Amino acid sequence: MTFILVLHDDVLGPAIRCDQCGTVISASGFHLWNVDAQAGVDPLESVQLCSEECLDAFYNERPLDEEWVAVPIDAYLVNLIESLSIDSAAVLERERAVYAAEHTRHESPD
Repeated sequence: MTFILVLHDDVLGPAIRCDQCGTVISASGFHLWNVDAQAGVDPLESVQLCSEECLDAFYNERPLDEEWVAVPIDAYLVNLIESLSIDSAAVLERERAVYAAEHTRHESPD
C-alpha cells in the first residue's frame, strides 16, 4: 500500500500509487483486502491499492481460492476519517495556518 506525497507548485499533497502498475490512483481506485489473510501475516501482503484500470489484472493474477474485497478508495478514506474521529475542517485550518506561517517566514527580511 503506497501513500506518497507529490509536489504541486510549492505544496506537497497526498497521492496514492497503484500496487499493480505504479500510477497515481484517482478516487475511482480500490482498497483491496484479503479475506483469507491469516493472523500474523504481514499486513502489506493482505492489503493492496489498485486503480480501476488494473482491477481485472489484479484478480486474474490471484489464485482462484483467494477471496479479496474491493472497497472504493473514496469510501475507504471517508470511513477511515470517520472511524478516527478526524475533524477535517479543523485539520485543514491548522494546515493553512502552518503554510501561511512558513510562507511568511521565508518572505520576511533576514
